[in-house]
Amino acid sequence: RLAFNLYTQSLVFGDTYQLTASKEDKKRMIRNDELPSLTAVITSDLDLRDLYRNQFLTSIEDAKAEVAYQVKQVPQDIDRADAISLMADAHTACQKWFDLIPSVDIDEALNVSGLKVPAVDNDFD
Repeated sequence: RLAFNLYTQSLVFGDTYQLTASKEDKKRMIRNDELPSLTAVITSDLDLRDLYRNQFLTSIEDAKAEVAYQVKQVPQDIDRADAISLMADAHTACQKWFDLIPSVDIDEALNVSGLKVPAVDNDFD
Protein backbone atom coordinates (compact mmCIF):
# COMPACT_ATOMS: atom_id res chain seq x y z
CA ARG A 1 0.00 0.00 0.00
CA LEU A 2 2.79 2.40 0.91
CA ALA A 3 4.57 1.96 -2.43
CA PHE A 4 1.36 2.54 -4.40
CA ASN A 5 0.49 5.62 -2.35
CA LEU A 6 4.00 7.05 -2.42
CA TYR A 7 4.10 6.92 -6.21
CA THR A 8 0.60 8.38 -6.56
CA GLN A 9 1.36 11.21 -4.13
CA SER A 10 4.51 12.03 -6.10
CA LEU A 11 2.67 12.51 -9.39
CA VAL A 12 2.90 15.95 -10.93
CA PHE A 13 0.18 16.79 -13.41
CA GLY A 14 0.55 19.41 -16.13
CA ASP A 15 -2.01 21.95 -17.17
CA THR A 16 -3.10 20.10 -20.33
CA TYR A 17 -4.26 16.61 -21.22
CA GLN A 18 -4.55 14.51 -24.35
CA LEU A 19 -8.05 13.36 -25.22
CA THR A 20 -7.93 9.81 -26.55
CA ALA A 21 -11.49 9.67 -27.91
CA SER A 22 -12.24 8.90 -31.54
CA LYS A 23 -12.28 11.75 -34.05
CA GLU A 24 -16.08 11.68 -34.17
CA ASP A 25 -16.39 11.71 -30.38
CA LYS A 26 -13.93 14.60 -30.12
CA LYS A 27 -15.96 16.64 -32.60
CA ARG A 28 -19.19 15.87 -30.75
CA MET A 29 -17.67 16.72 -27.37
CA ILE A 30 -16.32 20.04 -28.65
CA ARG A 31 -19.57 20.91 -30.41
CA ASN A 32 -21.64 20.10 -27.27
CA ASP A 33 -19.14 21.69 -24.85
CA GLU A 34 -18.63 18.30 -23.16
CA LEU A 35 -14.84 18.28 -22.85
CA PRO A 36 -13.86 17.23 -19.34
CA SER A 37 -12.14 19.80 -17.17
CA LEU A 38 -8.51 19.28 -16.20
CA THR A 39 -9.62 18.74 -12.60
CA ALA A 40 -12.06 16.02 -13.71
CA VAL A 41 -9.34 14.28 -15.73
CA ILE A 42 -6.89 14.32 -12.81
CA THR A 43 -9.54 13.15 -10.35
CA SER A 44 -10.51 10.31 -12.68
CA ASP A 45 -6.86 9.27 -13.06
CA LEU A 46 -6.29 9.24 -9.30
CA ASP A 47 -9.55 7.37 -8.66
CA LEU A 48 -8.60 4.69 -11.19
CA ARG A 49 -5.20 4.26 -9.54
CA ASP A 50 -6.90 3.90 -6.14
CA LEU A 51 -9.36 1.37 -7.57
CA TYR A 52 -6.59 -0.85 -8.96
CA ARG A 53 -4.57 -0.51 -5.74
CA ASN A 54 -7.58 -1.55 -3.68
CA GLN A 55 -8.36 -4.47 -6.00
CA PHE A 56 -4.76 -5.66 -5.64
CA LEU A 57 -4.75 -5.36 -1.85
CA THR A 58 -8.13 -7.07 -1.48
CA SER A 59 -7.06 -9.95 -3.72
CA ILE A 60 -3.85 -10.41 -1.73
CA GLU A 61 -5.72 -10.40 1.59
CA ASP A 62 -8.27 -12.88 0.22
CA ALA A 63 -5.49 -15.11 -1.15
CA LYS A 64 -3.71 -15.09 2.21
CA ALA A 65 -6.95 -16.09 3.96
CA GLU A 66 -7.60 -18.83 1.39
CA VAL A 67 -4.10 -20.26 1.76
CA ALA A 68 -4.40 -20.16 5.57
CA TYR A 69 -7.68 -22.10 5.26
CA GLN A 70 -6.25 -24.64 2.81
CA VAL A 71 -3.20 -25.30 5.02
CA LYS A 72 -5.58 -26.58 7.69
CA GLN A 73 -7.15 -29.12 5.32
CA VAL A 74 -6.06 -32.71 4.98
CA PRO A 75 -3.82 -33.11 1.93
CA GLN A 76 -6.37 -34.91 -0.24
CA ASP A 77 -8.95 -32.12 0.37
CA ILE A 78 -6.70 -29.19 -0.57
CA ASP A 79 -8.11 -27.14 -3.43
CA ARG A 80 -5.62 -24.69 -4.94
CA ALA A 81 -8.00 -23.22 -7.54
CA ASP A 82 -9.35 -20.35 -5.45
CA ALA A 83 -5.91 -19.29 -4.20
CA ILE A 84 -4.52 -19.36 -7.73
CA SER A 85 -7.48 -17.37 -9.04
CA LEU A 86 -7.09 -14.76 -6.31
CA MET A 87 -3.37 -14.41 -7.02
CA ALA A 88 -4.12 -14.01 -10.72
CA ASP A 89 -6.67 -11.30 -9.82
CA ALA A 90 -4.01 -9.53 -7.74
CA HIS A 91 -1.56 -9.74 -10.64
CA THR A 92 -4.13 -8.33 -13.07
CA ALA A 93 -4.97 -5.40 -10.79
CA CYS A 94 -1.29 -4.66 -10.22
CA GLN A 95 -0.57 -4.83 -13.95
CA LYS A 96 -3.45 -2.44 -14.68
CA TRP A 97 -2.04 -0.04 -12.07
CA PHE A 98 1.43 -0.21 -13.64
CA ASP A 99 -0.07 0.23 -17.12
CA LEU A 100 -1.09 3.75 -16.02
CA ILE A 101 2.58 4.71 -15.72
CA PRO A 102 3.83 6.30 -18.94
CA SER A 103 6.53 4.19 -20.63
CA VAL A 104 8.87 7.21 -20.77
CA ASP A 105 8.73 7.37 -16.95
CA ILE A 106 9.54 3.67 -16.71
CA ASP A 107 12.47 4.04 -19.12
CA GLU A 108 13.80 7.00 -17.15
CA ALA A 109 13.52 5.12 -13.85
CA LEU A 110 15.34 2.12 -15.31
CA ASN A 111 18.09 4.33 -16.74
CA VAL A 112 18.57 6.12 -13.41
CA SER A 113 18.60 2.85 -11.47
CA GLY A 114 20.80 0.98 -13.92
CA LEU A 115 18.48 -2.02 -13.65
CA LYS A 116 17.63 -4.33 -16.51
CA VAL A 117 14.17 -5.86 -16.62
CA PRO A 118 14.19 -9.62 -17.28
CA ALA A 119 11.58 -11.18 -19.51
CA VAL A 120 8.70 -12.56 -17.46
CA ASP A 121 6.19 -15.26 -18.33
CA ASN A 122 2.85 -14.00 -17.01
CA ASP A 123 0.83 -17.00 -18.15
CA PHE A 124 -1.22 -18.25 -15.21
CA ASP A 125 -3.03 -21.01 -17.09
